[in-house]
Amino acid sequence: MEGVFVGIDVGGTHTDGVAVAEGRIIHKVKVPTRSDDLRGCTLAALGALLEELSPAAVSRVVLSTTLVTNAVVQGDLDPTGTLLCAGPGINPALHAPGGETRVVPGAVDHRGREITPLDEAAVIDAVAGFRAAGVRAVAVVGKFSVRNPTHELRIAELVGEGFDAVCLGHTLSGSLNFPRRVATAYLAAGISRHHRAFVGAMAAALKEFGVDAPLYLLRADGGTQLAQSFRNPAEAALSGPAASVMGVEALGRVDQETLALDIGGTTTDIALFSAGAPLLEPRGATIGAHRTQIRALFTRSTGAGGDSVVRVENDRLLVGPQRLGPPACLGGIHPTPTDALVALGRVLGDEEAAALSLEPLARVLGVTVEQTARQVLRELAASIAAAARGFVAEVNAQPVYTIHELLRGHRVAPVRAVAVGGPARALAPYIEEALDLPVHVPNHFDVANAVGAALARVNLEVNLIADTARGFVSIPEADLYRKVPSGYSLAEAEAEALDALASLAERQGLLDPDATREVTERESFRVIQGYSAAGSIHYLRAQIRPGILGKAV
Repeated sequence: MEGVFVGIDVGGTHTDGVAVAEGRIIHKVKVPTRSDDLRGCTLAALGALLEELSPAAVSRVVLSTTLVTNAVVQGDLDPTGTLLCAGPGINPALHAPGGETRVVPGAVDHRGREITPLDEAAVIDAVAGFRAAGVRAVAVVGKFSVRNPTHELRIAELVGEGFDAVCLGHTLSGSLNFPRRVATAYLAAGISRHHRAFVGAMAAALKEFGVDAPLYLLRADGGTQLAQSFRNPAEAALSGPAASVMGVEALGRVDQETLALDIGGTTTDIALFSAGAPLLEPRGATIGAHRTQIRALFTRSTGAGGDSVVRVENDRLLVGPQRLGPPACLGGIHPTPTDALVALGRVLGDEEAAALSLEPLARVLGVTVEQTARQVLRELAASIAAAARGFVAEVNAQPVYTIHELLRGHRVAPVRAVAVGGPARALAPYIEEALDLPVHVPNHFDVANAVGAALARVNLEVNLIADTARGFVSIPEADLYRKVPSGYSLAEAEAEALDALASLAERQGLLDPDATREVTERESFRVIQGYSAAGSIHYLRAQIRPGILGKAV
């Protein structure tokens, strides 16, 4: 690793920043997060880091931001119109993701053959309706467009200019799943303007700070991509949980099956490592109410963190899931697990204020403040442990994928846990008891997310489908759709997929000489017409593997 790598993670409570040089964390900072000013708190963290660094030494800046997730949850997407064409079958309007949705006649089948010509007049009419309704962004999705994108491409031409964004479903994912591709394109279009504004502001700020280094964003699958080359800005959603997973990998051992627990102020994020790699969502990320095709690490969040409100209901002590402001020891008015830690002397803070906040609970429970504090921490740990066990059960109820491979028939059984996040070290003994597993807390646990962002590798994925009976090959993510001869082989398909991956990476400025290009899935079968073979269908998935650039100490 050459130069200084800067990572900044915008969390729900704090924005963390780190500077890593030659595998060592040379500086780290924390600033409060303001959900109404993500740019401001990001710049505050960057400015604090640069007080101790030479801007000329910085060679890489990576951001993990809640911009997309917040926009979806808060309903802050731009007014977005969705144009769908699917042909026979279930009415595609049933998959409408929100906003204005129009269905236009036109369809290709599962092999990419046109079965219904595109009704261009209907497209023009739909676009006029969008303009009248104040639509600012357009998502265009055909059911089998990944097998033949010509209808989507023609619709884009007819939509023309005048919208802030026009997103085509086939360019965002090469996998089949029409409802998820609709949701993915809708989010990509709706967040596009916000994304461009944020990236532009951050790029300008780097120049103002005198930093001449590429700006990357962390994606939901734990990989990074140049901020200005994002085709699908919605891929930056869920980057916070991804940052914690990559941070756990960068700071500790994950060769055994390991639970990753990132204990924040508001929530605890849970993930799993198997075969030395983090698990992936088998179908794609769920962002708010939208089930997408966005590749994401398999994580879940539970509403239990250091700042969760503590209360007694029906003589039972409860922790979370709400966070009603800062802990009492930091000026808040509600007791929290952080107050319990401060009252016990496990972390620094206003011990008097912490104890006072716990006194009403202690009176109701009929115990001392110290006993109440310990009970609060046991309850928090029990809540985290229960969520972790539920997460393992959910993982084992479906196929297990890592960022490297499908683990066929494998059932995960974690033998240890790694805990990171602000209260991790103080809570570790309680979680260890609740989980009945050894819990490791690495150095720099308090800024693990920022470390994960700083050290995450660039990555990409492409899908290839070749139908030699039709004589076409398609790699949607690389904008490739061309004719091939009937003898086009699986080996040729593999070579083309890997070449397309490298070319796409180079176009996006992502080429990493040490990155691993690999085919992760391959399938080939014959096409029979009548009583003889008419050709073959080859399906491949190739990736530049996500990972970390090195360990950090």
